Amino acid sequence: MSGTVEITPAQTIRLRLLEMVNYDTAAAAKAIEFVGDDVLKNAIFQQQFSRVYTESEIVAKTVKAIQESKEALALFDTEA
Repeated sequence: MSGTVEITPAQTIRLRLLEMVNYDTAAAAKAIEFVGDDVLKNAIFQQQFSRVYTESEIVAKTVKAIQESKEALALFDTEA
């Protein structure tokens, strides 16, 4: 007897991040630490990651995308 196990939204985010960094667990850990389970951070990180051309090594590319994402997130800060 086997039941269907559904994947949670948080697991979906993490799985997509792992796939995006070509299953490099060090890069995935950094991306997951930054994104957490935040949908906005995830969307921004994915967009920034695809725009990083200056880094060829996947962990360095991830770190650069995180840096760029943090800068972009400032645009969404509605508290002043």
